[in-house]
Amino acid sequence: MRTVFPAPTSCSVRPTDAGVAVWRGALRLGRCRVFMLIACTAVLAISAAAQPGSQPDPTSQDPIGPPVPDATQDPQDAPIVREILVEPAGSEDTIRRILKTQTKQPLRPSDVADDIRNLMSQLRILAEAYREDLPGGGVRVIFSVTEWPTFERFSFKGLASMSEREVRTLLNLGPRQRMNELAAAQYAATLRDRYRRLGFTFVQVRIEKDLDQSELIFWVDEGPKVTVDQVHVIGNPAFPFWAPLDFYDNLEDSAELESAPAGALLGGDPYSAEVVDEDLDRLRLFYRKRGFRDARVELAGAVFSEDRSKVDLTFLVDEGPRYRIASIDLEQLPPPGQANPTYSKERVLEEIELQPGEYYDFREVELDKRRITSFYGRRGHPEFGRYGRGIENAFQVLDTVETFDVENSEIHLKFVVDEGSPKTLRSVRISGNSDTEDRVIRRKVRILPGEILDMKKVDRSLSTLDALRYFQDPQNFGGVRFELEPVREAPDLVDLDISVTEGDTGSFLWGAGVSSANGVQARFVLSKRNFDYRRLPSTWNPISWFSEIANNEAFHGSGQELELVLAPGTQISMFQLSFYEPDIFNQHFDTYGLRLQGYRRLQFYDSFLMDALGANVGLERNLSDEMSVGLTLRQETLDIRNPDPNAPTIVWDSEGQTELRGVRLQIAHSNQDSLFVPTSGSNTRAYTEVLGGVFGADEDIFKVGGSYTQYFPLYRDERDRAHTLRWRSSVDYGVGFGRSDDLYLTERFYMGGSNLRGFAQRRAGPSQFGQPVGGEIRILSSLEYGFPIFSTQKAGQIRQTEVLRGVTFLDYGHLGLSIDEIGPPRLSAGVGLRVIVPVLEVPIRLDVGWPILDETTDVQRQFFFSLSRF
Repeated sequence: MRTVFPAPTSCSVRPTDAGVAVWRGALRLGRCRVFMLIACTAVLAISAAAQPGSQPDPTSQDPIGPPVPDATQDPQDAPIVREILVEPAGSEDTIRRILKTQTKQPLRPSDVADDIRNLMSQLRILAEAYREDLPGGGVRVIFSVTEWPTFERFSFKGLASMSEREVRTLLNLGPRQRMNELAAAQYAATLRDRYRRLGFTFVQVRIEKDLDQSELIFWVDEGPKVTVDQVHVIGNPAFPFWAPLDFYDNLEDSAELESAPAGALLGGDPYSAEVVDEDLDRLRLFYRKRGFRDARVELAGAVFSEDRSKVDLTFLVDEGPRYRIASIDLEQLPPPGQANPTYSKERVLEEIELQPGEYYDFREVELDKRRITSFYGRRGHPEFGRYGRGIENAFQVLDTVETFDVENSEIHLKFVVDEGSPKTLRSVRISGNSDTEDRVIRRKVRILPGEILDMKKVDRSLSTLDALRYFQDPQNFGGVRFELEPVREAPDLVDLDISVTEGDTGSFLWGAGVSSANGVQARFVLSKRNFDYRRLPSTWNPISWFSEIANNEAFHGSGQELELVLAPGTQISMFQLSFYEPDIFNQHFDTYGLRLQGYRRLQFYDSFLMDALGANVGLERNLSDEMSVGLTLRQETLDIRNPDPNAPTIVWDSEGQTELRGVRLQIAHSNQDSLFVPTSGSNTRAYTEVLGGVFGADEDIFKVGGSYTQYFPLYRDERDRAHTLRWRSSVDYGVGFGRSDDLYLTERFYMGGSNLRGFAQRRAGPSQFGQPVGGEIRILSSLEYGFPIFSTQKAGQIRQTEVLRGVTFLDYGHLGLSIDEIGPPRLSAGVGLRVIVPVLEVPIRLDVGWPILDETTDVQRQFFFSLSRF
């Protein structure tokens, strides 16, 4: 006796007069439910027509039989499939290849359901499934299939706003692809939806069959393209209608906002009912996340013009009361076997910044959740789902409990946390580093076996390894993956598994550009990260070297850096070779780094030409990932020539060849959270330098200075992108001693350009004969507000990757001929853009500044752009 499998989708129907329970595959046609109904009806009609007036065959189609389990469940005592039949057998081989149901395996209704769906999605075949119990045990599964007639060709008529190539790309149609009517209906629906999103509200797509030519013709009647003319918004006193788009945060006392004609909010944009529905959902969510629990946002009307080319939209916003936080509580679920929470409620609540009486804001609630997570993470509680899901008793912030007092418009807020138990790191295991030495990775992991699992250190270790850019996964830019693995015999211990994918660390970059400070310049850069000078090629054949270097088989794996730069230009021409070994004594932590550099630089200044040939040898002690101390020996030969007739006196005094030699001591501390887009932390540098004196040379110079940069996180938007405030200040002082009466020409300090936007390079400050002379003391300060403009999200990433940021800034500075003659202040303001291109290692900076305080001798320049850090 055949038993019909139950229908897995809403496309099932009751048994026909022939007694067949039909099970159709999931068509997934989106809005094309009408085509699903047509398909099911057509098959039923065919079935009924095939047996007019007949009674059901009890041997083949009687639905009576043993009960069949639900298709979503797999019974433990499922019978074994002994035989599979396909009726009719025309496409049997093709069908069998995609079936999950197999002989000699238990019968799983869920597999049968998948088979029917796959037959529809992959082969456009309607199928029914039956089972027959066989003598001696086991079952026979029968797939009864109905194939739709296939047309050899298809074409599109009536296209105006889209080309046939664009349509074929949209529908993913090949040049010789065949098509049946069912697939054609799905393609027509997809095409119609795309037209409507583009503003063609009244588009019609119909399908015509040419049986003689075996062709399907898609006739497209686009109709007029509808654009939004006016937008009327009524009833939004707390926020403007465009607030969710992050253009504004608040607009007080605007009880009614009426937009201007085309060109204002949404004016001139294509009209799409689907997009309007999506925007309404976003608006409702926007209000409710900000405490307007009862807010209603509806489209009150859409009025089309006579020619249906324009539409006026009226939105009704009923904000309702804005709820305040009445109380904040915390519920802690202790780990299994522990009666009381690990930490007191009062201590954890200290991490929360929300306060009773404030307006409810979902963003602030989420930030407080992160603060609680960070509190537990620093104490060894790994977050559930972070770095793997295998950890038992992991920490988790559960959904907040929000109790609403509608009468008083208040919310009683309770955070709920599952504390889990603190973990200790047992070991760090590294895999995937086929070409990179283990020590290169381990020295960047700041948590050691035997220590409490400080999640802040774990997070910092991952970002530090990613910043090296030694490892790159084609599917995910980073190429470094952390996973915490439980230790079965010790539930309070975990192992940290670090898996890496070796990437391309050598690059040859070339190009040309124009800089507002340095003119036109070509640039050729050969760089090798993760370099190893000890790993020589296996052969002396130079031709083989290139292959081994490209495949990371030579000069690779020790974490060193090598860079060769050749940059000819109109203002600056430079050749530079540099090498860096971060761990010269193989100490793992608190390493000593060696830096070697040689260069030749030819630079045209305002009134002279400088030719410099020099070398630096530096030794630095890395006290931690955040702090280092360095000592650099400097040897430089300068040739000042071709002075302008109007050159300042100091240029004439410096004409000719001068030798500089000395030592520079520097200390640096940086704990900023990101290399490309810092949002918190600080960067501090201080230095002192002595040239000449006991080191000989032609000039005796003493210099000292320092800088401090602080990043203040203001808040994060709906996409978790940071708005930040950056404050930077620096002081530099230099003086000649011994044989030098003044600070030498090239060692003096200047203002303008990148350090004081709105002024030309070096042209803000003291001057003589219209040319800058610099100074011996410089004080600079800058305040910059940065905000996101455009970002994207890569597959597998949670946070968005920012591509474009905007800034507004104030720059301030003093430049004095001596410490007793500090010049008048300069002040400028402006706006700018930051284009973040990871392959360039530094963002592109575009700034426009306007001087507010200046002097008549200064030279202004509004536009400035460069490649430099934030």
